[in-house]
Amino acid sequence: MRLRSISTVALLLAAIPVFSQQQQAQGPKPKSQKEVDALRKVQADQQAGNWNQEIQDINAVLENFADTEFKPQLLNMGMDAAMRTGDYPQTVAWGERVIQNEPNDITARVQLAETIANHTRENDLDKDQSVKKVNDYANKALELLKTADTPPQGINAAQWPDYKKQLEGQAHDALGLAAAVQKNYPKAIQEYQTALASFPNPIIMTHMMTAYIANKQYDDAITTGDKVLAMNDAPANVKQVAQQLKDSATKMKGAK
Repeated sequence: MRLRSISTVALLLAAIPVFSQQQQAQGPKPKSQKEVDALRKVQADQQAGNWNQEIQDINAVLENFADTEFKPQLLNMGMDAAMRTGDYPQTVAWGERVIQNEPNDITARVQLAETIANHTRENDLDKDQSVKKVNDYANKALELLKTADTPPQGINAAQWPDYKKQLEGQAHDALGLAAAVQKNYPKAIQEYQTALASFPNPIIMTHMMTAYIANKQYDDAITTGDKVLAMNDAPANVKQVAQQLKDSATKMKGAK
């Protein structure tokens, strides 16, 4: 189970203005009417939820307008669109393009850590390499968050404190998933606890339940499951997972 992806890109191209030589608006500006038209196609794709077409049109802008001032936004939008299609390799590829263009992009680093962690399995041949990537992306994001006083584009100052906590929580959740893949369940539990202190989330709680069960902490798993089941805002499918994990913990506790 994965957390819902962090997405700020809906705000990034919220209003692409009609190009004018006299335009003095702050922020990125298109350099020609052709660029405006190309950007509007991307905007329309996003609004329609046509993610595959959006990716094609983003690539077209980047190829045909190499000096576009919208490159950071477009790369983030490409990553978001790839995530929405469920295309794991393409999501990672876009995320790496974001980081290559802007090494201090915190959101992309958290998204990459989360995405790779959720797709890494114990028997993967490249497991160690994937775990290293998760740790590198998540730890660098947490380091950057310590001094990140200015919100990224698309997030206003009032939203930034809560958004920072969400980023911190998801970074620690990714670290927990990576530790669990390596069967380091005490470390995984510690990371999940840190994540929940920043970002209380029922999905992270189910991740912690899984680690509790693997570490034979059945009572802790049952207690955590009860908390998820008591949450009014927890999605039904998450509650279903929590119930299944609680039942497993109860059964295993009885078999001791």
